[in-house]
Amino acid sequence: MFQIDTAAEVLLRLCDAARPIVRDHWLSPKQVDYKSDGSLLTQADLAVERLLRDGLRAAFPDHGLLGEEYGADAAERDYTWVIDPIDGTRPYGFGLPNFASLAALCHHGRPILGMIDLPLLDVRYIGIAGQGTWLNGRKLQVSATKQLSQAHGMLANHDSFTDGTDAAYDALRARLRATAFDGGSPAYGALAAGKIDLCLNGPDLNAHDICALVPVVEGAGGVVTSWQGEPLTLASSGAIVASATAQLHDAALTEIAGAMTP
Repeated sequence: MFQIDTAAEVLLRLCDAARPIVRDHWLSPKQVDYKSDGSLLTQADLAVERLLRDGLRAAFPDHGLLGEEYGADAAERDYTWVIDPIDGTRPYGFGLPNFASLAALCHHGRPILGMIDLPLLDVRYIGIAGQGTWLNGRKLQVSATKQLSQAHGMLANHDSFTDGTDAAYDALRARLRATAFDGGSPAYGALAAGKIDLCLNGPDLNAHDICALVPVVEGAGGVVTSWQGEPLTLASSGAIVASATAQLHDAALTEIAGAMTP
């Protein structure tokens, strides 16, 4: 019988094995390639995803897999693993530290286990649906902030807000008490830890960017949805927002909707 705690233990062991690969490539001379769509690719992306896919397939042969680099393998199954080996390949390839390895397990499309791993910092967030979220073994709780005017927010790179979504970016930025920028997936771990109150990303996200964030945020008591307030699943893509409290989330969604109204 499947046990989510067993799945978490397997994932942690595999990510321990992946950390030296991530560190070694990051420390090596610049080695950046480009995909056909112009996005960056490193050998670490490929090596880490191979390691995770092989380990998860061996441990859970009846589960599906979906990865950023090697695509889908039976991803329609009841349980499906979602992998982004280096989330933040651009800063990683440029020798910057704001990147993470992401992995999630979805059940009938809903993320139930999520991990945000920061190998350079020896920091790991893991969220389990119905149980909680932990940072290196310490259980986390989001902040109690309810108003935009009191919130500290992390906004994604302005260039990712395309097709008119920059209006929502500008509106929220103007309402927040303080902002920082382009923190990537580690920002969602910081939200779970109560250090920031709101995270905003534009429409350039896919399932491998999104799924791991959901159990981490929700396990600490936070809220994360699409800009339309829809739950996030294996089928999700596009812009998302995460908030520490339901009241703050409602205020953010209202601000977004108002900014996007013609």
